[in-house]
Amino acid sequence: MKTKLKKFTEFSKTILPNEAKYLQTVYQFKGEEKCVISDLIIKNALSKNGFTDFDTSIDKRKYSYVKDWTQKKLTSIDVDVTIDWLMSLKKKILTDAITSQEEKEFLHYIVSYKTIEHNFQSLYNLAKEYKSYLLVRMRYNDHEIVANFIKEYEVNYLKAKEIHEKLYEATTEITNQYTLNNNETKHLEDWLLQVFKDESIDGKNRYQAFVLLAFMYTNYNENDKLKLLFDQIDAYFSQGIMYSRRLLSNYYASRVLLHSKQNEFDEAEFYGYLSIRQNNNDTLMYLNNLVAILLRNNKPEEAFSLLEKYDGLYKEIHNYHQKIGYCSYKVRVLSELNKHKIAEATAKTFLRKHKNEVLKHRWHHFFTSYINVLVTEEKYDEVLKLASKFNLIEKENERQKKSNYVPNISWSISLSRYMEGKINSNRLLEEIKQPLKGVTPTINQKQLMFRVINKLSDNLPEAFLKLKSHIE
Repeated sequence: MKTKLKKFTEFSKTILPNEAKYLQTVYQFKGEEKCVISDLIIKNALSKNGFTDFDTSIDKRKYSYVKDWTQKKLTSIDVDVTIDWLMSLKKKILTDAITSQEEKEFLHYIVSYKTIEHNFQSLYNLAKEYKSYLLVRMRYNDHEIVANFIKEYEVNYLKAKEIHEKLYEATTEITNQYTLNNNETKHLEDWLLQVFKDESIDGKNRYQAFVLLAFMYTNYNENDKLKLLFDQIDAYFSQGIMYSRRLLSNYYASRVLLHSKQNEFDEAEFYGYLSIRQNNNDTLMYLNNLVAILLRNNKPEEAFSLLEKYDGLYKEIHNYHQKIGYCSYKVRVLSELNKHKIAEATAKTFLRKHKNEVLKHRWHHFFTSYINVLVTEEKYDEVLKLASKFNLIEKENERQKKSNYVPNISWSISLSRYMEGKINSNRLLEEIKQPLKGVTPTINQKQLMFRVINKLSDNLPEAFLKLKSHIE
């Protein structure tokens, strides 16, 4: 049976909360029924509690009108659509393939240009290319229009270029702080905030300042400042500023990590689902983050359904960092669903096919999931074989230096050594306490450790309960 308004309902479910808030400010339909439709689009997009069906008695043509109008409005402010258009024009100008209609549209865009927009730098560079194109063809009137635009906005362009260069230098400093932990970057904070909030600066530079601030606050573990920053860009998105679905997805994914760090797992799950609404190059990364949250929220069935839904994307992607993450989570989810044999076979097959990539990219993530399954199945000899073959003890000792270290693999190896009669109970307790020496775990680390301990205590309650009291 054909569902009434199926296509429109599917379309309305793609509208993201920030898009709905923006549309709320620009919807101005005169007819009462169109207002009813648009109001319900907004209500459904902003609701966290279910979906209200649309009125099937309203004329379908009104639904089509509202849908077309909404799509055009969102497209008109989408910075990715604009950059695609500008890049397409640039290619056509460089290859002498631009049509008269396309030239007419571009000249109109330049004449009616009033405020510095997101892709201003790209627009200005294109105008310079186009000016030469026109002059060679002795089209003096059109050349004058473009030349006037270039002259009028020259100061803005030079300022934008200067900011762009300074942002590049700031990016180097902030990423070095993250990877090398060798310098302070606090001196950049005020300037980055100034760039981010200045509406006279092009959106691309402002968004880059936002990314760097988010990176910096994460480096310094300043979650309150990060939350304020996110709330500010949320307001910008809701005003149609710096908007594209790609940027929105990235923002939602960032909020997943923030709320997760603050143990707000329901909020993290909400933003996780928003982050995967739009397919892009980072969708598998966002999916992996969401699956991690669903596991924290004790929803392995939901996590499994999601992983199955995105299996095609997992198979075709060449980003091994995310590919390994997906497989590791699948092993964990299967284990949570008591499908231990399938989980083990999945890990074994993946390791056989992608051994080098696992060791190069995410050995810890992968082996944590794999070894957990083997411990659950009480295959302690297999754990020790893996540890020996892939030098996991040495790798763990190196990893122990990281601030977010949780000794999941290390404890599992010690447990396996004890169960296989390689060490006695005193030595076991000594080994499982060792990684905690001189460490003051964060609340988040403690929670993760207790989860590991609770799992391992199924195999050997006494030793791991002693460890638990030692951490507390």
